[in-house]
Amino acid sequence: MEQMVALDDDRLQKRRELSARVTQLADQAFDPQRGRCDWDSVVKKLDMPLMECLGRFDASLSSVPVRSLPKFVDWLPDDFTLLKEFVQQFPGTLTADDQRLVSAFMNVNQADCAMAYNMCIRPRMTTELFELMASYREKGMPWRDIYQQIPVFASVQTLRCAYSRFKAKVSSGPKPATSRARWTDAETARGITVADMERVKALVDEYGQDWTQVGQAIAACQSKMREMKLADSTEEATVNKSYWTSDDEAQLLHLVTPYDPHAIDWTTIAGDLGRAVNACRHKYRQLRKQRKPKLAAEHADAVSHAVKKQYTQHQSMDWAQVSESVGLSERECLEANQFGDGKARWIYDPDTFSWDMANRMTKFIKTNYPRPLPVNYTAVSNYMWIEPDDCFKMASLLRGEMTWTKDVLAKAVELRGQGMMYKDIARQLSPNLTAEKVSYAYRRHTKPIQHVPLSAEVKQQIRALVDRHAEQLPYLELPSLIQDLAMLRRS
Repeated sequence: MEQMVALDDDRLQKRRELSARVTQLADQAFDPQRGRCDWDSVVKKLDMPLMECLGRFDASLSSVPVRSLPKFVDWLPDDFTLLKEFVQQFPGTLTADDQRLVSAFMNVNQADCAMAYNMCIRPRMTTELFELMASYREKGMPWRDIYQQIPVFASVQTLRCAYSRFKAKVSSGPKPATSRARWTDAETARGITVADMERVKALVDEYGQDWTQVGQAIAACQSKMREMKLADSTEEATVNKSYWTSDDEAQLLHLVTPYDPHAIDWTTIAGDLGRAVNACRHKYRQLRKQRKPKLAAEHADAVSHAVKKQYTQHQSMDWAQVSESVGLSERECLEANQFGDGKARWIYDPDTFSWDMANRMTKFIKTNYPRPLPVNYTAVSNYMWIEPDDCFKMASLLRGEMTWTKDVLAKAVELRGQGMMYKDIARQLSPNLTAEKVSYAYRRHTKPIQHVPLSAEVKQQIRALVDRHAEQLPYLELPSLIQDLAMLRRS
């Protein structure tokens, strides 16, 4: 066990050193004029694939400031063209990991890269683009030069059509404003509706021609409705709508503590506090968001020490015991723990893959981080006691996502060359990858073989071979003849 721990520590140390080396070379290759790194020089120095270099790049260790280009007009034509060429390496939509690689390559925020990528796949005319193009037209710039400055649309003609349509839309003026004033009593006054007539008919069918009973039934319904409205207004008037004080927040946290996080009785808690249910629920969510960073900073050392002590003694983890010793919930302990010695690796292998572990991780993520909450892979790693990077990659594979690096594509081409079907190739690469995605990536990567016409010399040689084997065709010597034809074709 000590040897395994030592090997894990050595492996993690090498990964950190390689990440620091990649980050250092990227900082040295930074070009202030272009605002991004020269990744070609980094790839040459390290003799590593570009995607692996981008994956090893650690932005927290870099001294290069990340660019912020929130508007499309802030992007230079060269940057946008480079982005379009780079994202072509990713088939389908970009995953979260793909967006991180694109951000590192362009040295731009992920959100800004996502905005520019959406403009690449779905070009559209915006107000900013229209104003920029209008300024170019006022200067007398031809459409072809404008297209070179704004390489968004597929062609110059498409650009002109989009500009003309948007100009016509702007010239037509804004739509008339819709009145949002409250209806007056005169406007809402109405006579007997169809619903009223149906209710009267139902009462007549029940009581017959006894109009006294019918009138009393209608009056009773109206009286009940008034009582319900009065009760609702009275209850709403008694709800405390004042600002939350620190004592109110502390009382809310105290009342929520005994409950399970997924089975909180908000009706009882709201009654004890004298506030609305939605107000209590919303305030508790705000307090949890404010409390997480404080807990991570204040209790990280205590949680890590308790985890290390338990792992050293038992070689296994009981997070309920850690939670009891530290005084935090199990999820907070999982998120705050920084001790990770002895964590196992989890690399996908179709022969040894276990769906029990995969279902266990998936269940933990769905239970503790339902959408749209972001997944904390530190907690997932501590729960599974597996490296965080492996948990993140395995979760992506389980979602059916795949980063098509050169190595993955080479393996797919190799397996396809062996005659393996797309569904079998998908099983070799990922547990939940579909055959359609493999087929799309394979066809996009491999170029179709162009037909080359036979020369006159080759045709003469084919005729000579056919004359030589004419008596034996098409039975015994047919395979050798086909081989000879293939050799002539290759030569």
